[in-house]
Amino acid sequence: MRERTGKESESYLLLEANIDDMNPQIYGYLYDRLFEAGARDVWVTPIYMKKNRPAQMLSVLVKEWDKEACALIIFRETTTIGIRVRHIEERLEADRHMAKVETRYGEIACKVSAYGGHIVNVAPEYEDCCRVAREKKVPLKIVQQEAMKAFDARLGD
Repeated sequence: MRERTGKESESYLLLEANIDDMNPQIYGYLYDRLFEAGARDVWVTPIYMKKNRPAQMLSVLVKEWDKEACALIIFRETTTIGIRVRHIEERLEADRHMAKVETRYGEIACKVSAYGGHIVNVAPEYEDCCRVAREKKVPLKIVQQEAMKAFDARLGD
């Protein structure tokens, strides 16, 4: 990932590639590489190509300055021979911060999102919940529920 100067445009691009002949085990590694190179989001959508071949459409949301690094990774790590580039006119983002809550199983970080001055989403951090569930030998969903209860209690709901 190259250094940002502040003078560059902060517009977003969507890189898309159709992939129909790649080992699916590669996707996890590919996602990691793309995020390391500056991708803001990465996903695949099941599609059908000509002759009814099942395939995946890889989509990668990037800032303009990360386009070349991510495109190189896509070409090197996948079997695609072409990438579509779409300009994203606007992207709205919620403000985000982390809040820690204490549960009967231990401390859990929660990602809190707000838009227009209102909390719009709270999500217990998956890795924290997994760690606590393993340590305490309780189901993951119970740890997640306890984290949400603790967060709600903190807000007074």
